[in-house]
Amino acid sequence: MSNMPKILDDLVTANHVLAKHNVVDSFGHVSIRHPENPEHYLLSRARAPACVDQGDIMEFALDSKVVGHNQAPGKPYSERFIHGAIYAARPDVMAVVHNHSPNVVPFTVVKSRRFGAIMHMAAPIGCCVPNWDIATKFGDRTNLLVTSNDMGRDLAATLGNNSAALMRGHGAVVVGKTLREVVFLSIYMELNAEMLIKAQAMGEVTFLSEGEVEANARGRAGFTLERGWENFCREVGRPYYPLAMEMGPGFSKTDPTQ
Repeated sequence: MSNMPKILDDLVTANHVLAKHNVVDSFGHVSIRHPENPEHYLLSRARAPACVDQGDIMEFALDSKVVGHNQAPGKPYSERFIHGAIYAARPDVMAVVHNHSPNVVPFTVVKSRRFGAIMHMAAPIGCCVPNWDIATKFGDRTNLLVTSNDMGRDLAATLGNNSAALMRGHGAVVVGKTLREVVFLSIYMELNAEMLIKAQAMGEVTFLSEGEVEANARGRAGFTLERGWENFCREVGRPYYPLAMEMGPGFSKTDPTQ
């Protein structure tokens, strides 16, 4: 039996969770690579994330053209090119979030302020998140939206092999190997930004080191993600479908494994 109904249900849940945690509001979006066709991805039609349901999910090729049958009525997101370009450039990426995370946006415009992880829960964003400026290649007459494949590819190039990239005067993009991972990281990236603003007001900031980032990212496994995802589902009244509960390195050697 196909797992697609549960997969689509989780994509709906991801929309609602991101809205609940103030990562997206009426705008922003989350997608997954199609589990049965890696050359396609799944993304809601243009709708506020908190309102998304299964009937809104559309299927796209990596050039961000609508494909498949029984497509949702209505307009697709104008910035769907972010998702297609990243999936095309990064075969390892299985989920993408684009947001206007309010505590993150200030770091996209203040050149003297570095944005990176200061708390272990946000470690995978890295020590210094790259910042994409649309004006560098496309001039100062755009509305800052990513509305073409060329723009999407340019953003994907700035993202590189990182888990996140800032977008000057706009927001951010976050990627992950699973839907749970990208939602988890998007939430903690926003929290990290809020904490960083507070910390910088207090004095000199100590960011996580490259070794600490690597150790935390390597240890981010099913047990951690499932613990978060179950809680997120309860917060928004959505069904929880358990997945793998493996533990990453770094847990106490005396913890039971069964």
